[in-house]
This record gives sequence, C-alpha cells and structure tokens, in this order.
Amino acid sequence: RLLDGSLKPEDCVALSSARRQALSLAVNALEVLPVVQSLELPRPVPPDLFEINEPGPDAPLLVTGNSEFTLTVVTALLALTISSFYLLLVDTRGDTVDMSMVYRSFTPQRLDQGLETHRLASRLRRRQFIIPGVVAPLKEELAAYTGWDIRVGPICVAELPLFLGDAYWQPPEGS
Repeated sequence: RLLDGSLKPEDCVALSSARRQALSLAVNALEVLPVVQSLELPRPVPPDLFEINEPGPDAPLLVTGNSEFTLTVVTALLALTISSFYLLLVDTRGDTVDMSMVYRSFTPQRLDQGLETHRLASRLRRRQFIIPGVVAPLKEELAAYTGWDIRVGPICVAELPLFLGDAYWQPPEGS
C-alpha cells in the first residue's frame, strides 16, 4: 500500500517521527536521491574519509567504494540527517559497489589500507563498520583480514535510515 500511494508513511503513527521520515525516504527514493546515469567506464574519486556532521568516537563508520556516483548518492542521503558518520571510500578503481563485486575491485587489502591510512582504529571506540548489502558475500573474508566487526547494511542506500533506526538517524528539526 505504501508503494501504490494508498498509505502514506505519515499515516504509520505507531512509528516514531524519525522512522516515518526514514520510511518516506525509502519509499520515495527516486524523488529524493539524485539520478545517476549508466556508466560505461568507472568514475573514480580519491579514496578518502569523509566526516559527516562532526563525528566522534561512537559515530558509525560507513564503508563504500570510490565511485563518483556512489559518493554523490550517499552524501545526498547523509545530507538529510543531523546524525554523525564517518564515510570511508575504499579504492575500487572507481567502480560502483555492485560493479566492484563483478570486477573484484572491492578487496580486503584495499579496505584494510583505507582503515590504516585514516587511523580509524584509534578514532573509533569500537572496531566496527557497515558495508553495503551487495558486499555481504565478502563479510567473513573482510572481517578475517581486517580484524574488525562488520555489519551488513542494506543493498539500497535509500534504506539506510531504516536500517540504522532512531538511535543513529535523526532528521533535522521540522522534518
């Protein structure tokens, strides 16, 4: 009923306002997130660490690839919250995360290099991060290589607010 419009997220009064907003983002992803064109070639941005909303040692660490389009979509979504995050772009040669699984460019070695380069073990209270759901088949290998705990997030970034829940996703006042 949500998808056909006969039920609106704001009608789900049993959910907190933050959850209703998160549900609305997931249902209306095509209207909220930027349109990304189909790629013939990778569009890399430098692998780097982004600090969203002044994160502290308890902020979640989100991990993704270093595609320009991935960065555009993820940061567009993170702009809709006042919650703090670290966002680590792993060197996938610019492949989107789904293509990095096809081309095997999302590797434990490259992930570990990003964690070490940015000294994330000393910045975070817990050695834990969240990977995109499409990378789930690599979870055990990534954990064994890095020594970090890994949570598998959603496949679609628009579902990230629902995945994180009220504890880690707070919309701006008045949203």
